[in-house]
Amino acid sequence: MNKKNIVVTHARDLKETVILLDALYAVLLISMLASAFSVQQVEANPGTMVVPDEYSSIQEAIDQARPGATVHVKAGIYLEHVVVNKNGLRLVGEDRVTTIIDGGGTGSVVYVEANNTFFSGFTVKSSGRNMYDSGISLHHSFNTSVSSNSVINNNLGIYLYESSNSILRNNNIADNSYNFGVFGLNLQGYIHNIDVSNILDGKPIIYWVNQANKQPPANAGYVGIVNSTNITVENLTLTKNWQGMLFAYAANSTIKNVTATNNMDGIWLSECFDCSVYGNNASDNSWGGIALVNSSRCSVHCNNANNNIEYGIFLSNSSGNMFYHNNFINNKRPAWLHGVNNNTWHDGYPSGGNYWSHYTGVDEKSGSLQDELGGDGIGDTPYVIDLHNKDYYPLMKPWDLPPPEAPRTNIVLYVIAGIGTIIIILSIGIYTIKLRKRPSDDSINRVPKA
Repeated sequence: MNKKNIVVTHARDLKETVILLDALYAVLLISMLASAFSVQQVEANPGTMVVPDEYSSIQEAIDQARPGATVHVKAGIYLEHVVVNKNGLRLVGEDRVTTIIDGGGTGSVVYVEANNTFFSGFTVKSSGRNMYDSGISLHHSFNTSVSSNSVINNNLGIYLYESSNSILRNNNIADNSYNFGVFGLNLQGYIHNIDVSNILDGKPIIYWVNQANKQPPANAGYVGIVNSTNITVENLTLTKNWQGMLFAYAANSTIKNVTATNNMDGIWLSECFDCSVYGNNASDNSWGGIALVNSSRCSVHCNNANNNIEYGIFLSNSSGNMFYHNNFINNKRPAWLHGVNNNTWHDGYPSGGNYWSHYTGVDEKSGSLQDELGGDGIGDTPYVIDLHNKDYYPLMKPWDLPPPEAPRTNIVLYVIAGIGTIIIILSIGIYTIKLRKRPSDDSINRVPKA
């Protein structure tokens, strides 16, 4: 073979080698891309984890789960405490009646400290009995959904602590020491989506946000009014909750004739302005009767706050309020003040102030300065709460809420109606007499004969 043919042959071989290498590179590139795409697909789909088939406990599945995974729990009794600390998990029970998480009488049973959690289809029972032990506790959790659960036989059924945008639907909350409660340090901590499908011992939760000119129904089991105005809550019995009655960021609203007993706190107002609290019974609660936190220009009068374990009235940085004709009987602390508070504790003389069962003064004098001879039912010396809060006219006897006055408006209407009836009758009579004396049309139109 001559030199020219050798060169041609080598060139042909080199070209075929390059083509082969290009093909191999293309195949390798496609393989790598497919592998990467497959990995991305796996990472984007965390999948479903089944308890107890794949994991022996709910907590084990949560610990192994990637964010966004679904933990499917089959029917059974799970003796454990569940802590959800990964965002986006979905915990779904097979059946709310037969899928049971039992805390065994200690701690909180389900504790959610993550965001975007979905929890549905369980019976949650038997928490501990310490103050904050709960069936379901959302702690600094955002946008968590709790739906279609039974929460029974716990210290505190469902507790929302410093959480926001929680969604509660179709939960049955019953037979807990305290069924439901909310606490926040700012407005966002009270913004939740909770409707009447949530039932407390057979009564609906009423939780209103951004509402106006409304009145909750008479069958409410819990009332929370948030960032609302001109709301009237009256004639309700609210019991066995963290707060019997909650106003948060409410204005120009009223709580009256409400019985709030056997709660942790009876009536709780936070960041409220120009509200009225009167004629209520906030007694026999495990912590306290009536509380005002960062609230002002409110009138609190003619209430009973008796036999509460810790306090009758609690104020925290609340000034410019008026308290009178309230009974504070047999509370560990008649008035418990925190921070800066400067309020009026009476309605002037001779109307008087409040009744304090701890007051030890006497009634031997009278008058606006209590310097005239003769008793008047008002203590001669002020009841001192602190330097800026004194009841200058403490009552010597409990204030008795007078019976409702007769509806004078109706009496006036009856009188007006009676007078109107008499006027109508007289008018008809006069008209009839004139009609009889009036000549007939024929006599008026008759032409005299010539």
